[in-house]
Amino acid sequence: YEMQERMAVGSIKSLATLLSVKSPSTYTHSLTFVKLSLEIGKQMGMNQEELQHLHYAALLPDAGKAWVPEKILKKPTGLTKKEYTLIKQHPMKGVEIIKHIEALKPSIPIVLHHHERYDGKGYPDRLKGAKIPLGARIMAVCDAFEAMMTKKPYRPAMSIKDALVEIKRHAGDQFDPAVVEVFLKLCEDKSSHILSGFSAESKSW
Repeated sequence: YEMQERMAVGSIKSLATLLSVKSPSTYTHSLTFVKLSLEIGKQMGMNQEELQHLHYAALLPDAGKAWVPEKILKKPTGLTKKEYTLIKQHPMKGVEIIKHIEALKPSIPIVLHHHERYDGKGYPDRLKGAKIPLGARIMAVCDAFEAMMTKKPYRPAMSIKDALVEIKRHAGDQFDPAVVEVFLKLCEDKSSHILSGFSAESKSW
């Protein structure tokens, strides 16, 4: 069983590495994103098995974007309705990648639903509140924070202060308020070094 676990992690990390080489930060997330997701999970009472599933999901939540044309992913202007529809298919495509690895099957709901919104206006299934897996609710906050801290073709990177304000502002509609509360506490903890990790990595994105 332990050998199967190691093989599963090795497989997903290898795929993540290949995708990162193709286009850094497009299909994968930073190490700080993974660490922050897991730390929030711990603070919210996830057991070791649940944290393991969250870890696997956080390693490659956007692999499904490999099915989306790069000209859309890197488009310097706003997306058309058709292009956004293609983008919204990437969670399902990501599941297609990992569903064949037995050890990763418990991570499927997290990967599939990490773009749902707490108010039920997200995708792909418009799940609401506690119906969204906790791991997905956690990754939604970390994903949004990382995205705001990242320079895009159509906008500069936000400051840490502004990004935190945005996360707090959307607690209750886009994000689970309980997750936001833990996230903000971790970010305010000067001994956690989480914000410094994001700041350092964002310079290379």
